[in-house]
Amino acid sequence: MSQRKKDFITKEELKVGRTPKELIEWVDHKIKEIAQQEGGKRAIRMRKGHCKQLMEEIYPLSIFGKFQFGDRNDVTLQPIIGNQNYDVLITDHAFSPPRESKLEITLAGEEHLKREVLQECGYAPITGVVEKTGTNHKSTKPKYSSCLGTGGLEDYLNGQKCLIDSALERKLKNKYDCNTSLLIMFYDFGTSFDKTDIRELLCQFVKDELGPKATPFSAIYLVSSSKGIFLRWQAASKD
Repeated sequence: MSQRKKDFITKEELKVGRTPKELIEWVDHKIKEIAQQEGGKRAIRMRKGHCKQLMEEIYPLSIFGKFQFGDRNDVTLQPIIGNQNYDVLITDHAFSPPRESKLEITLAGEEHLKREVLQECGYAPITGVVEKTGTNHKSTKPKYSSCLGTGGLEDYLNGQKCLIDSALERKLKNKYDCNTSLLIMFYDFGTSFDKTDIRELLCQFVKDELGPKATPFSAIYLVSSSKGIFLRWQAASKD
């Protein structure tokens, strides 16, 4: 009998509604707890089991909650795990009756190969290119090659802007309920560029290129994976 693969987190844990502060504390604690277990770091890096939802939905939500609501204890963030057209139900109890809104979450860019390199080699380039050759067959393990990014801030930002714009365009193909916002998280762990410079250039990008786009979203949020950047803009209406 084959042994069932261990899942480090349950769907029930992910679905609990929490205040922004509770969510931040829980996510930080859960990631550390999983990482300390055998196979835990790999599960997080390779998005195994429900670690995928933890890192791709709940982690970005915790950053959003920190910036958008701070220490407010009258707001509940309720993750919705499934195939619906939103990922989070937000309930603001400051209103009577409480006001509900929805949040869809997406990622700018696919970092799967870089996470594989990090897992196998212990390092991975932030702005460079990763290539994979070979197969995953047991007798022929894949080989990875990577090169460090040598471009400047402009090259880095151009790459990020393309990924962010693609993430937005991908979501615009779907239908959403009214009062739904979009959260886009982009990866910037380990970059040596100044966060202030990145933020200023992304603000200009949002103003000139993303802001005028017609979308079904009531608002769009942009956060960095390092928790250092948060932008919000009012989406142009499709009507």
